[in-house]
Amino acid sequence: MQPTRLFLVRHGETTANVAGRMQGRGNDPLTPRGQQQVQAIAARLAGERPPISAIYTSPLLRARLTAEAIAARLNLPLRLRDGLQEMHLGQLEGVSAEELLRAAPRDPDQAYPGGESPRAFVERIMGTLYGIAAAHPGEAVVVVSHGGVISTALAIWNEGHGAGWTRYAPANCALSIIEFNAQPRIVLLNDCAHLDA
Repeated sequence: MQPTRLFLVRHGETTANVAGRMQGRGNDPLTPRGQQQVQAIAARLAGERPPISAIYTSPLLRARLTAEAIAARLNLPLRLRDGLQEMHLGQLEGVSAEELLRAAPRDPDQAYPGGESPRAFVERIMGTLYGIAAAHPGEAVVVVSHGGVISTALAIWNEGHGAGWTRYAPANCALSIIEFNAQPRIVLLNDCAHLDA
């Protein structure tokens, strides 16, 4: 049997990305550049062989708009999963990356004020990603999500923990591919060839 492959896609560029603000659960729209990125990744995924069999997305607007363009190109229905949402930053949503770093919890069980703890975030996203993989044995599946979700998952799969997540931060509409055999294996990391074409 073919290995299950997850195609991880970060959403297109948003107004908050341009402004350098942390979005968390915010619903900033895509920029015109973000809309172009979305069309480029949709075209790339349409050429995959064997073809993509399912598309999952975070319900947050920026991910859903990205996934809708891919789904339209591939003629597949969207499957929304709350577990793919970005980390809930609570009162810190909308701050700069520097402000967020200064306020980041030092204990994995400590939540952001009004938000989510790092441990709860990791358990949520990894449970969701493994559940999607398990539901599609031998298939190729697109998962549209967020920078924090994708970088944390990639760090865990490559290093065994999420502490190095900043080294895996994807560009908008970058593509990473994970193969699930005995263990998950990264076969493509934050590739942007379709955006550079």
